[in-house]
Amino acid sequence: MALAAPSWNRTVRHLRRYRHIMAVLMKYGFDELTDALRRKLAIRVGPRAVPARVRRDESVRSRPVRARLALQELGPTFIKLGQLLSTRPDMLPQEYIVELEKLQDDVPPEAFELIQAEIEKELGAPLADLFASFEHHAIAAGSIAQVYRAVTREGHIVAVKVRRPGIVQALRTECEILLELAGLLKAGLPRDETIDPVRMVREFTTAVEKEVDFTNERRNLERFQRGFADDPTIHVPGTFDAYCTDAVLTMEFIDGVKPSTRQAVASAGYDPTVVADRGAAFVLRQIFDLGFFHADPHPGNFFVLAGSVLAPLDFGQVAHLTAADRQMLADLVLAIVDQDASRLVSTFERSEMLDVGTDLHSLVADMEEMLQQYHGMPLREIPFNKLMMQTFELMRKHRVRPPAQFTLMLKSLMTIESLARALNPDFQIIEHLRPYARRLAWERADPRKFARQARRAMLEGIELAGKLPENLSALMRRLRSGQVQVHIRHEHLETLIFTLHLSANRISFALIIAGLLVGSSILVTQAGSIFGLVRTQTLGLAGYVTAALLGLWLVISILRGRHFEE
Repeated sequence: MALAAPSWNRTVRHLRRYRHIMAVLMKYGFDELTDALRRKLAIRVGPRAVPARVRRDESVRSRPVRARLALQELGPTFIKLGQLLSTRPDMLPQEYIVELEKLQDDVPPEAFELIQAEIEKELGAPLADLFASFEHHAIAAGSIAQVYRAVTREGHIVAVKVRRPGIVQALRTECEILLELAGLLKAGLPRDETIDPVRMVREFTTAVEKEVDFTNERRNLERFQRGFADDPTIHVPGTFDAYCTDAVLTMEFIDGVKPSTRQAVASAGYDPTVVADRGAAFVLRQIFDLGFFHADPHPGNFFVLAGSVLAPLDFGQVAHLTAADRQMLADLVLAIVDQDASRLVSTFERSEMLDVGTDLHSLVADMEEMLQQYHGMPLREIPFNKLMMQTFELMRKHRVRPPAQFTLMLKSLMTIESLARALNPDFQIIEHLRPYARRLAWERADPRKFARQARRAMLEGIELAGKLPENLSALMRRLRSGQVQVHIRHEHLETLIFTLHLSANRISFALIIAGLLVGSSILVTQAGSIFGLVRTQTLGLAGYVTAALLGLWLVISILRGRHFEE
């Protein structure tokens, strides 16, 4: 579902959807967004891109609430965008994160006949031949897929996840629109704006591409099965490959208790404290040992089985970590535990997360002030979620740009802590984090590892030194032959091109009008006719009329353009 660059043709093709989006934004009072979009779209497709005056919804005052309602009204794709943004506190303030976390897919189930046809098309046989029984009522329905309970011919009780028919094309179209709007919006934002709409939409598109591909989810499931094969406290559902395609995922049916509240877990006969600890261990082992993790470990994605065993669900969104990501988290945790703001900022700097204009002295001062709030506080009493939200606020303020997977990792830790604290009010994730962080710190200080790194660096240095004369010679040859090229990228070049294109058109019309006026003035002073058919004076008068009409159109176009620029 890869997207091409925005094009004028797509803008025209999606005009009706753009008008609806702008109308919803106007309804909820996002005037600065609609003004930016209005100016840019008017350049491309004219004033008809702007919807008629829309009645404002004055019932809600809070801007984050209005943002949530607008996304909700714009439909499933925008709801999913909001859900993704709710996992990115490095991009949005906390009040927006809290509201966007409330977004839920509220989509009526697709007609079973359509789902049946999709299954039969994907698996290549009638439903009755594939399954011994298949319930017609969906046990879960989202904007991308629906889940049904069934029994295979071999007698296995399974959950069949089926992609909605036509959803891939629908999402592709919506993502094209989002990318186009993000480009228009970015061009109108101030240069010091920390939010990058295009980056957000591209990350969203990548996430959706993975979510609609059930082959990707099956691979994730199998990888988690291997990773936790030796852990009796975690049960990852098995898959049935013969019943799987990129649009159908058949897995083991899990019947357990949702760990949404302490009372729900205790009423089922399980120990909430044990479940909380196992949930934290599940996430921490993924991050520090396996190098990949479930990106959304909220209560709805778990079941508790007999023996307080945890069964995770929904593996469509899994993030991968490098050794550097894990080391960065360890440094972050140890800097917080040791109340060392300079070490915290050094971690950001070493990981190339700082903007060129970041004031390091100011950032260190703000970090020290934040950490001072927790000075002398026992580790188990430090509120990890609050501390992380404060850290993200300072990151946005000082233009610290963490990698997406690093932010998702911290957000996952915050989510699992919230789940664990709902089951055990005394739970603190930072106590569980510290042993992992200390272990990584010791591993980094291991003399054997240092020796390996030194040996590798020495070999790379020798190799580089050996190739240096050859590389310098190649560079000199390119310079002498004029083959060295310099590429310059201008972030707002698209808008400039459109403005120049519009100006060139107006100048061309002005020259045509001037030519008509000059030619007509010559003709009206001449007697005679052309080929005995038309008098020259008549042709001259016709030229005057044509020039007047074109001039009138040009004046209206200029005045209208000024109106949209104001």
